[in-house]
Amino acid sequence: MKYLFSTLLLGLSLTLFAQNKPIEIIGEILDPETNEAVPYVHVVNLRTNQGFVSNTEGRFWINMAKEDTLMFSAIGFEKYHFTLKENVTTDKLIVTIELRHSTLELETVKVFAFKDEHALKRALIDAKVPLQDEKPGLKIPGVKIYRSAENGGLAIGGPLTAIGNLFSKEHKEQKKLIEVSSDYDFQKVIRAKYNETIVMKVTGIPEDKVEDFMKFCKIEDSFISRASEYELTVVIQQCFTDFTALDLKEDN
Repeated sequence: MKYLFSTLLLGLSLTLFAQNKPIEIIGEILDPETNEAVPYVHVVNLRTNQGFVSNTEGRFWINMAKEDTLMFSAIGFEKYHFTLKENVTTDKLIVTIELRHSTLELETVKVFAFKDEHALKRALIDAKVPLQDEKPGLKIPGVKIYRSAENGGLAIGGPLTAIGNLFSKEHKEQKKLIEVSSDYDFQKVIRAKYNETIVMKVTGIPEDKVEDFMKFCKIEDSFISRASEYELTVVIQQCFTDFTALDLKEDN
């Protein structure tokens, strides 16, 4: 009787252990419309509140229990919740997660330069448009107007042309200056969030290998600019794992 009771306890313990044993989830995240990988997707275990970011190829790895729920979220895509089926008995599962594009519907808005639509219609009715042939010539003091014999177009010269060219050149230079300044500020943000010092702090890599690692781990500037410190750390660690594995392979 004692032997039978012990056997039943052992069987029950093994069953509970099997149910609570974490299952290794290996997967990739795709855009079903293009069948291309979706990189940098947030993967969060809602029960443990732990998460990470998928790599540049949309791949991820995580351990989860049967009672866990994983939430996948990315900018421009709908959130997706993943749970395990009750009949799953394997300790390793390969999955493909499809994220659909999110759509945003906006209400129709009418914009008028007048008080209301009635005022706009009245202004159009009352408007007086002069006929093109009403005046045979157009004379502006200080401005010469030349008519082209080829196509009948007009060429205007004089002080107005010079002033126009001056403002046009100044406008282009100001625009270029703004673009250069904006790009400089953007690069300062990138360098502040992702540089040799931060890489050595996160990975522990020696200084003589930092340059090779950063050439290997090419993280897009757009991701660095919007990523949090945690997200960037996860991506750097993932790159370091791949970099170390490649380094060991070359040594062998």
